[in-house]
Amino acid sequence: MCYYTLVQLQIINLYIDFYLENLYWVVGLAVLVFCLFYLIIDKIHDGKAEKEIEKKVNLYLEALGGENNVISHELVGSRIVVSLRDYSKVNQAKLEQAGVAGFIEKSDKLTMVVKHNAEKVYNSIFPN
Repeated sequence: MCYYTLVQLQIINLYIDFYLENLYWVVGLAVLVFCLFYLIIDKIHDGKAEKEIEKKVNLYLEALGGENNVISHELVGSRIVVSLRDYSKVNQAKLEQAGVAGFIEKSDKLTMVVKHNAEKVYNSIFPN
């Protein structure tokens, strides 16, 4: 059994009273610290993702048959729709390696479904 002296119990009650009276401040501070850590980790992750995308820009263009092979392009949600001069120059294996999850080939357009950060990938490949 654990026995506390009267002084120890009074000190424990003081701590409990303090935290109960200031509970809103304690919870608010905890939420603020959590948000700061989340933002810091998110910024670090975004920086790494952008560097990774920048490394793969040449891979995307090479897999599409070069910059001269692209006639038009547009971003639709998580898809990049591209019109090409010669579809035989497309290397789907390289596009998958670069981060394309799937392809939809229509008669005059190639639609690439991008796994993550489609807008950043699009703006890196076609900076206009």
